[in-house]
Amino acid sequence: MEDLRWLLRHIRPYLPLLLLSLIGSILQSGGATGVTLLVKNVIDEVFVFKNEEELVRIVFLMLLSALAMQAGFFLSKYFVTLASEKTLRDIRLRIFRKLLYVPYTFFVRHPTGDLISRVVSDVEKIRQILVDQVPTLLREPVVGLALFGVLLYRDPFLTAFLIIAVPVMAYMVRFFGSKKGKHLRRTQESTAELTQTLSQSLQGIENLKVFSAQEKLIQAFREFNDRIYRSSVRTELYIAGNTALNYLFGYGVTAGVIFYGGFRILQGDLTPGDFISYLTALFLVQPPLLNSQKALMNLRGTLPVVRRLRDLLNMEEEPSGGVSFEGLKRDLRFEDVEVAVDGKTILRGITFSVSKGERIGIVGHTGSGKSTLVRIIPRLVDYRGSVRIDGTELREFDLKTLRERVGISTQETFLLNATVRENLLIAKPDATEEEMREALRLALCDFVERIRGGIDGLVGERGYSLSGGERQRLALARLFLKNPEIVILDEATSALDLNTEKEVLRNVQEFFAGRTMFVVAHRLSNVAICDRILVMREGSIVEEGDFRSLLGKEGEFSRIFRESGVL
Repeated sequence: MEDLRWLLRHIRPYLPLLLLSLIGSILQSGGATGVTLLVKNVIDEVFVFKNEEELVRIVFLMLLSALAMQAGFFLSKYFVTLASEKTLRDIRLRIFRKLLYVPYTFFVRHPTGDLISRVVSDVEKIRQILVDQVPTLLREPVVGLALFGVLLYRDPFLTAFLIIAVPVMAYMVRFFGSKKGKHLRRTQESTAELTQTLSQSLQGIENLKVFSAQEKLIQAFREFNDRIYRSSVRTELYIAGNTALNYLFGYGVTAGVIFYGGFRILQGDLTPGDFISYLTALFLVQPPLLNSQKALMNLRGTLPVVRRLRDLLNMEEEPSGGVSFEGLKRDLRFEDVEVAVDGKTILRGITFSVSKGERIGIVGHTGSGKSTLVRIIPRLVDYRGSVRIDGTELREFDLKTLRERVGISTQETFLLNATVRENLLIAKPDATEEEMREALRLALCDFVERIRGGIDGLVGERGYSLSGGERQRLALARLFLKNPEIVILDEATSALDLNTEKEVLRNVQEFFAGRTMFVVAHRLSNVAICDRILVMREGSIVEEGDFRSLLGKEGEFSRIFRESGVL
């Protein structure tokens, strides 16, 4: 029930629309009731007693009742759909916002395919609840109750006997709803895994082809696809079974009523008009009852999907302090810092300090923790220990103001499937044309002029229309445009040729002169420009010093470059 209450809380702001829908349902039920009551007069007054004046009056009232019934249906359906779609719009926006504000490490633990499945597939299931089940449950019970009143009015004894059917229908709701829910949940989970496989395959299609790994991915896709198939078939089996039993049960009840009514007419206890009126109400009451029962079953079966979205929306967002970051004035200090993700220690015992304007190089073998270390500075990674900027703990700073003054460019470039201009404006939304052109020049993005449309040309999904080096240069142009106080380069020029890299790094040095800079690199040329170098191994700093002193130690630093063939 908590899942249902969660949905109701989200639709509560649109309660006036639901009330208008309810008014429509009442109008629809009034029209349906009028039709059933008028049937008696048609039989008794027109067919039996041949009353022509009554025929005209009844036909007029029937048309009026039909008009009220359909107008009520339209109003009921429209307003509840409007409320439901508004609620879905709000939920989708909440989910997307949540994904953008959860901690960076959240994405380490949760595959992209699973998250996409929740945003797209799970929300579609919620849509079925709000657009299909909720309108049905608002409309059909009202119509059913009105028609049930006609049944009580015409024959209280027979109607009381029919109430026996209610527990049977309740049992079917519970049984078929729980079965559907179990298999629907399995379908959603398998869909998430299939989406992940599809996403990974399309992103790495080049490597898949080179390594001839298509069949391995096809096998994984086949397994998830088969799971979806089996769960979906079983879900539909229970839906079909429930529908078949509902109608079979309804026809059985109707057959019993016809037998009972026919017997009473033969005995002279009931007029044909009364019985046909009762039978009409019974036929008309069945669809609302069956639709309500089916909606309840579907609601019960779909609610488990709500839990997946609730779990996502209940994720804690990145904690932000209340101190506005005004920039690095004196120094940045790490004191006994540790980082662990899912129980695995990435960094341990990190202690060092950086003065304002100092350029720090960070080197080490793959997996030594270099990238994790620099990601602590913009608070992308949580940590234990102490990191202080000018004496203030990093956690106490407001995230927005902190990240406004920190810029990072990494080996893994992020580009929107948009124009060059739009990709640049991520860094500085109010940038002028001159500022963007200058940033492109500093990053050696002369290739932009060759793109169809120039700065307003599309770069393609993830920048695939560009080479790896072009993507990195465009990302660096974003860094120049942002012009941060603390600059982080994490293998930001790894895809550039030596000459281009040399020229770009010279522009970086000149443009960011006097700024605090962290340079993570494998290439000797990248760290040679730094004032001090930190050498890392297995999550710890094992050496520290300037370029010449580290080479003279014949320790980890010189060994790294000797192994790479540089020395």
